[in-house]
Amino acid sequence: MKHHLCLHLALLLLIANLHAAPRTWTSSDGKSSFQGELVEFTDTEVKIKHSGNFQIFKLPVERLSTEDQAHVRGLLRERRRDDGLKNGPYAAQITGQMVKGVSKRGLNYQISGNPKWDGAQRYPLLIWLHGAGQSGDDNESQMGGAPKPMLTEDSQKKHPCFFLAPQCPSRDIGWKNEVAENLVALIADLVENLPVDESRIYLTGSSMGGSGTWSIAARYPQIFAAAVPLCGGGDPKNAEVLKTIPFWVFHGDQDDQVPVDRSRVMVEAVKKAGGEHMNYTELEGAGHLITATVYPRPELHEWIFAQRKKAAE
Repeated sequence: MKHHLCLHLALLLLIANLHAAPRTWTSSDGKSSFQGELVEFTDTEVKIKHSGNFQIFKLPVERLSTEDQAHVRGLLRERRRDDGLKNGPYAAQITGQMVKGVSKRGLNYQISGNPKWDGAQRYPLLIWLHGAGQSGDDNESQMGGAPKPMLTEDSQKKHPCFFLAPQCPSRDIGWKNEVAENLVALIADLVENLPVDESRIYLTGSSMGGSGTWSIAARYPQIFAAAVPLCGGGDPKNAEVLKTIPFWVFHGDQDDQVPVDRSRVMVEAVKKAGGEHMNYTELEGAGHLITATVYPRPELHEWIFAQRKKAAE
């Protein structure tokens, strides 16, 4: 226990002092540069200790090169994310329970996360897209069919993650156009203000949400590390875009609402395009309602939380 605590403190000190590593700083006009350690920084000013004479001096951020300004902005961003569980704009909603909210663009959602997490660590974000019948404005119905087995206490101990459940305002609109844009804007805001692991953002949904998983992943492939559409369908023309994303697709072979061919066609199209990360499970004898069969599967939990988006993608 003592060894574990010492290791933890050492890691925290290492993370806290990463910004102090010496680097070459360059003026905004490119005429001068020097080696120095960043001692303090805000969005307008930095304090740097010169490596040559060890003097500490202040500089307006705008006096630094574009590259150095970007470096400082990156440090500010990570500091904000580190502090997000305690003092960020979403801190009051991270309670360990599902909490309702409304995004800046008016999209209803529920979110969960653990306020006791170490803010210096980064945690996956799992996003659930509900079916047509849960559309509306009550900010409650969208939890029907949600992957709650991934949110149990035991599951969260093994695979801690933020969970986001937006609500589509109308089944006539679906998970597309402005609704998709509003969801992506919410994801971006969460990433900026909470310790979300940007390499581990996962998308799943059922029925209309399954189709939404296909379409949103195709429209914003750079965001998602994995996608799990249930009893949905997509546009085979998007196969080329989707081929780099790991998928695990589920569909009941007796589905009388969304024909199983909708999934079969997409799986085949992505594979034909060169997709090597496509998994497909067709549930024999199963109809349309398969969330209670799919989401408890331990192998799905292990698979999805093992997926990481490569930096180059």
